[in-house]
Amino acid sequence: MRAIDEYLSGLDRRLVGPRRAKAELLAEARDSLVDASEALVGRGLATDVAQRRAIEEFGRYREIAPAYQAELTVSHGRRTALLVLLALPALHLLAPLMWWNSPWGESRNPAYYTLAAAFDYLCFTGAAMAGLVLLGFGRGLGFGRGLRFVPDGVRLTRWFGAATLAFMAVHGLAGVTIIGWSVIMWPEALTWPPLLIGTGIMWTSYAYAAAAGWRCLRLGRGRPDLTDPSVSSTPAAAG
Repeated sequence: MRAIDEYLSGLDRRLVGPRRAKAELLAEARDSLVDASEALVGRGLATDVAQRRAIEEFGRYREIAPAYQAELTVSHGRRTALLVLLALPALHLLAPLMWWNSPWGESRNPAYYTLAAAFDYLCFTGAAMAGLVLLGFGRGLGFGRGLRFVPDGVRLTRWFGAATLAFMAVHGLAGVTIIGWSVIMWPEALTWPPLLIGTGIMWTSYAYAAAAGWRCLRLGRGRPDLTDPSVSSTPAAAG
């Protein structure tokens, strides 16, 4: 199956997205090509000729790569929405542990608690937004392909990527303000282990979510690499 493997290697190089999803798409494509090739061999064609014919019928890169890339883009958007949906409520539940049993007293500044409440409301707002986007992609919390409530999943992924970056900027600014304000009121917070550990986890989570959002935005705007003249025909047919 050398011709088929070479063809799929070329397709693999032109697609960007979650590794597992891409592997599944390529495995499905290989199964289809192998089945078609074997059927042609059964009709009397030589193996190499059957493989080339199967590849020609399957489609050139410029014909099939855009649809495959769109599927991978949607898969990444769905995974990012699920990540945000699960991570924000978890952050809300774990944040109080950063202050639990701390050696300092409570602040008497109502603005401080107003900001803390706004931080919590932002968590719920972001999670609700991610839940709606996940429903837009369809199939609930699943990663598979299927019915989507929003027809253009690539555009939804691009929009969600931009929204995720904006949300992380606002939510992160609120978090930094709370931490900084706390240190000003209670300097000993700089040496409080739960606060230090929690801050590190929070910013690691923010960085990961922001990277996933940026990837949504980039994949939603990008297109498969079809500039190489060699993709105007399938590798096997060209050879």
